[in-house]
Formats: sequence, structure tokens, C-alpha cells
Amino acid sequence: MKSLLFGTPCSCAIFILVYCIITLFIWFLYTDNLSNAIVDFEYFSIKNLGELGKEAHLQMTETDLVDAQLQNEKYQYNAWLSERIPLKRTLEDYRDPQCLKINYSSEKTVTVSIVIAIQQEHPHTLLRGIYSVITQTSPYLLKEIVLVHDGHPDLDLIRHIHHKLPIVIQLEMESSKGIIHARLTGAGVATGDILVFLNGHMEVTRGWLPPLLEPILLNNQTVTEPIVDAISRESFAYRKLVEPEQLAFDWQLDHIFLPLDQHSWNSLPKPYPSSQLEGRVFAIDRKWFWHLGGWDEGLRDYGGDALELSLKVWQCGGLILAVPCSRVGIIYKRDELEAQMAPNRNPSLQVQKNFKRVVDVWLDEYKLHFYRYNPKLRNLTAESLDKPRDLRRRLNCKSFEWYRSQVAPQIRNHFLHAGLTNYPIGKIMPFVAPHFCLSIKGGFPVIRKCHSTNFEDWTLTSRCQLKHGNMCLDVDYKNNVRATKCTKKLSKNPWHYNYQHSSFVSNGNKCLQIDVNKVGLILSACDSDVTEQRWMFTKVQDFKLDHMRDICLSVNH
Repeated sequence: MKSLLFGTPCSCAIFILVYCIITLFIWFLYTDNLSNAIVDFEYFSIKNLGELGKEAHLQMTETDLVDAQLQNEKYQYNAWLSERIPLKRTLEDYRDPQCLKINYSSEKTVTVSIVIAIQQEHPHTLLRGIYSVITQTSPYLLKEIVLVHDGHPDLDLIRHIHHKLPIVIQLEMESSKGIIHARLTGAGVATGDILVFLNGHMEVTRGWLPPLLEPILLNNQTVTEPIVDAISRESFAYRKLVEPEQLAFDWQLDHIFLPLDQHSWNSLPKPYPSSQLEGRVFAIDRKWFWHLGGWDEGLRDYGGDALELSLKVWQCGGLILAVPCSRVGIIYKRDELEAQMAPNRNPSLQVQKNFKRVVDVWLDEYKLHFYRYNPKLRNLTAESLDKPRDLRRRLNCKSFEWYRSQVAPQIRNHFLHAGLTNYPIGKIMPFVAPHFCLSIKGGFPVIRKCHSTNFEDWTLTSRCQLKHGNMCLDVDYKNNVRATKCTKKLSKNPWHYNYQHSSFVSNGNKCLQIDVNKVGLILSACDSDVTEQRWMFTKVQDFKLDHMRDICLSVNH
């Protein structure tokens, strides 16, 4: 019996060896499968949560709260909640009904490469954006999605995309070199006719791509940008921008949001010229992008890239169009908002250097005005500017004066001319009560006894706002005067000071008037004989107010 089971010692050894080999093979196979297991990123998702772009809210345990806080600090938005919203949630159709009547010729005539550069992006949020691109884009248009991992890639995410999303080409940077460099790397690999740059925390909506492509097919030197809506960092609600705006900038390179000119407004929802890209989402012909040299290689990390490309496009023969029939939702992360801050207020030295490069290459003699408002940036050291300056000469690009006068005539008065370095500022005192001052109390404009301090000073800003601290005088639809928190937008009811009649004028030809009976403010038809409409604006000069009046009247359409 013993010999039947084991045979000779030699056969016994062979049996043991075979057994060990099989065991090791099974073990290696098992562990390899474990190490390469595909993570289920839908594991925590709750059906219909956040559907149609609605707010998402859930009850949270103490453990959930701790986890959510940690993820919020890492990703700068509610990543805990994002993990519970389905990756393929649907959004409403946010387009103007007129957009649905437009037929586009782009399908089957052009190919598109989507370029997404990410740094430490939350996997679920990124995947939701990628799935939205795939589901809301015609397969005839979408050639590839190029995803660039700029340092510290998430291996589970890479593995999931590799197995589930073959249309995505993944590039891994050995070390983080910044979003600008990562975008350039992705664009260098892309092969589509048109490049569309997206970020890693966005969702596209129905019909978003053809409207972006159509103007480029008509003129390949056109750069298009969708209307960018906001996705809440906390609830992931999709919040549609109510009215299209035009983005511009002032001498501090701070963003200004301007109302559309009358022609563009009357032509909606047709595309309209925009003097500057926001830069998060835009489309550009691939050959034209590289003809322009891409971005300046001296720009590091992030910041200044949108302004540089905007000036380069316009001054070197192209144009930028905002496209109302294309809508994309973006989560506004804190560091991205910081990157858009004016360089004199930006804590990042690298961002300051980036903007300095743009100014020194593209603003010509107008850079002196920039340095007047940003003196600390004048002496910053920057790398050689020979390459971008040579590119500008080689492309025979136009001057910044041309850009200022031709591209953005509706904002040219916001580029303050030499000699006007201060805005009108002072106390506002009614003629009928010269010892009293206009002030704000409890969020309401009031008239009260003046003090000797500057706490009651008002500023007439370049955005045509009458500003006190962080509050501005505004007018509602009933012509009631109220105080609201100031914004970076131009007021729909801009103010100017009529120096000749000592009156503050807004909303056409209506003047700020003190209501003696109620000791309050009203807006009434201007009448130079009405003393209650006359105000002393102290510490100002006539020529400054004339200039500010021109500014405010220029946008009062």
C-alpha cells in the first residue's frame, strides 16, 4: 500500500516538487490579481443623488464628518459627497431654446482631442467629468482624451481608466512641473484637428462641443470659449450663469466683468468677441496653437497663462469668441481662484513672476502703468524673455495700443491714462444739511452727522460704483436706493458725479435726492433747481470727475 501511494523516494520528491510549483503558481496568480484589482469607484454612489444638477445633501456620522473635512482640505471641495454622486449623473439642458434650432456642420468633418492636466485630483470628480465628455460628445468628433498626471498619480485611478476607458491616453510626469507645462505636454501628444482644454473638476452639458467648433471651422485662427457655469464646492449643484458677461482686466491685472455691448446683447445667442479668455475651458485649432508657440515656456506652475494666450491670439492675427450655446460647469477650487488674483495681491511669487513676463513681452509702453500700480513687481527677476519676444517679432504681432483701441473699445476707458492714479474719494454731504454725511448703517444708506475720520469716505470707482468700504449704492427696479455688497462687475445702474450741478446721476437721467421727511434717499428725475439733489463731494477735482463721468457714461447702455 505504501509503495502505491508514494512509490520510490524519487517519485515522492517529484510529487512534492510538482505540488510546490502548483501552489506557488496559484499564489502568484492570486496576489497578482489582488494587486491589479480594479477599484469600484461607484461603490459608495447613491442612485439619483445630485441628478439633473440638483443640490446633494446627506446625513453624516461623526466619522463621516472627520473624513469629509480631511478630504476637503486635500481637494478643496466636498470630495466625500462627490464619492456618493453617480459617475454618470445627468444634467439638465441649460442652453437657450434658440440654440436648439441651429444646425452645426462640424460632425464627421473634424476630430477633437480633449486635453486634461491634473494635480492631485479627486478620482470620482475627475471620472464624472470624463464620463460627461464621453456621453455628451459625438464619437465621430471625439478622437481621444489626453490625461496628464502632473506628479503623484493615483494608481487605482490609472488602472481604472486603463481598463474601463480605452479612449483616454494617460501620461505620467515623473515630477510635478505645473499645470501649464502639463497642458503643453498633453497638447504635444494630441493628434486631433482641434484641441479642447478642460480641467479635472468639470462637467460638460448637452450639445456643448459643436458650438465651440463651428467658428473655428469658419476661421481656424479663432479661439472659442463656452459660458462657464459654477458647480457648488459643497453640494455639487449646477448653477447656471444668469447673463453672459465679458471678461476684461484693469491695470492691476485684476478681472473685470463687463456687461455686453448692445450689438452682442441683441445678437444672442450668437458668439460674441471676448477680449480675454478665462482659460479653464477653451477650444483652439491644433496647428494654430503651435503656430502661436503654445504658452511661453518660462511660465511656471500656474497663473498668467490665460492672459498671455489672450493677448497673443488677438495681437497675432486671431480672435476670441465666447459661445453662449456651449455651457460647461466648473468647480472653482481655492488655489485656482488665487491664481487669478491680481499679482500685487497674489501670495505666490511664481504667479507674480508669470504675470511680469506677460507684461514685459506684450504690454509695450503700457507696462509703465502696470508698474505704477504694482511697484513691487518691477524689480522681480525673471528668466530670459528672448524666446517670447523673438516669437512676437517673427509673427509680426500688433501692438498693445492696437489691442486696447480695437479689440476692447468698450473697456478702453478702464485703462486709466497717465496722471490719473487715484479715484475720486471723499465725504458726500447734502447741501440742505452740510454738517451731515452719507453713510451706511445696518446695510442701509443713511444721513448722519459727520465725523472727522475717514470712516465716511466714498469712492467713485472705475467700475462706476459709488463705494463705501465693501458696500456700494445700488438702485432697484422701483428706483429705491439701497446698499449692496460690491462686486467686480460693472453696475447696471452706473453712477457719475455732475460737477456743474453737484449731483450724483444714475439710471439714465435720475439724481440721488435726500428725502427730508423720511431722512432717507430716493432717486428722482434730475432738476438743477431742487436743492435736495445737490451734494458736496469733498477732496475731489473737476478734471478727475469729468474723466470718471466719461467712463461711466461709456458703459451706460
